[in-house]
Amino acid sequence: MTGDGVIKIIVCHSEKAGIDKQMSPHRIRHSAITAALDATDGNVPKVQKLSIHKNLNTLMIYDDNRGRDQQDVTEMLDRMF
Repeated sequence: MTGDGVIKIIVCHSEKAGIDKQMSPHRIRHSAITAALDATDGNVPKVQKLSIHKNLNTLMIYDDNRGRDQQDVTEMLDRMF
């Protein structure tokens, strides 16, 4: 099976499932890694074993995108005044 064939299968099944977003193997991988970070409360070293990323900085990008730290801190400060 070719890479293009895998993408076509994913797109077909995504459409049947009612997923409106454009899907790809990379997006599914990204979602799985993000879900794992959520499930482990951001345990990057643990999720590294799933993702097989050699560089922890790559996973930190996923974790930063997952978090809403800036918004959370802004809201905390807002409540102080």
